[in-house]
Amino acid sequence: MARSIRIQYKNALYHIYSRGQRKENIFLDNNDRKKFIKKLEETKEKFSLKIHCYVLMNNHFHLLLETPLANLSKAMHNLDTSYVNWFKAKHHIIGPIFQGRYNSTLVEKETYLLNLSAYIHLNPSRAGIVKNPANYYWSSFQYYTGMSKIPKWLYIDEILIRFSNSKKYYTQYVLEWTQKTNEKEIEKIKQKDSILGSEAFQKKIKEKIKKEATRQITREMPEVNAIIQLDTKEIKFLILKFFKIEENKLYEKTKKNNYRKLFIYGLRYYTNLSLKEIGKITDMNYTAVSELTRRFLRESEKDFNIKKMIQYLDDAAKRKIYLPKIDGA
Repeated sequence: MARSIRIQYKNALYHIYSRGQRKENIFLDNNDRKKFIKKLEETKEKFSLKIHCYVLMNNHFHLLLETPLANLSKAMHNLDTSYVNWFKAKHHIIGPIFQGRYNSTLVEKETYLLNLSAYIHLNPSRAGIVKNPANYYWSSFQYYTGMSKIPKWLYIDEILIRFSNSKKYYTQYVLEWTQKTNEKEIEKIKQKDSILGSEAFQKKIKEKIKKEATRQITREMPEVNAIIQLDTKEIKFLILKFFKIEENKLYEKTKKNNYRKLFIYGLRYYTNLSLKEIGKITDMNYTAVSELTRRFLRESEKDFNIKKMIQYLDDAAKRKIYLPKIDGA
């Protein structure tokens, strides 16, 4: 399984989906849901997002949002981290809350904005929680129907304008959507970490990725990494030759062994291995692979030597060469 893409540019539209670890609940009571919505509002303000739709289920959530500033990764990191830290402290929980990284699908607005809004708003009725999704409180649909006052942070204009600003017409569209949409189209919408749109849109995005790849490799743009596929032996070669270390150093489980962390980072970002496959190679649980990588990237923000290690591996992977040894591992 290839590592999920993260394509970022100004005014991009995304369907975001995130589920609890082992499908466990990420909202245990209504106070949790209120807190998440508050965190969502704060993230919207801090990163200038446009939140079109949302729904909070027991063990997952969906968002339909736009990024005028091309900052999806930073915004979602802020939302996930702030909520998880609060949730873990409140409920005295140790360990990850979400099942790996959030899923993001890049969406062609002209083709799928309305379809995705309906899909998200119908989640509670599909799950059998309510018959009429307008009666589900933890969803943005109540504001589109006119049942509740629209919060300032929710951006509903772009969808409603396509129905002549009629909440009645939009409500009817959503309630009839499942009957008027074929199963193949619904399955396409359900796909995680993909590009959802016409062939022309997908071609345009792929060209954008390749163009960016010729300029730089950055962990803020993992979608660029995704088009550079290496195997385990190549990742090993780059690190061993680059840092002039023995292979056993890649497997030593010590807290300060940044070579091992870099090896796992390389496997996750530049190979098509799944988390389970990486876990098998490195003798660790697949969920720990995801957490270690995130922690390593966070450490690089404070530790210049780690940042240099990542930058050199990125460049080496891009060019398939090895560079002079640096200190700090």
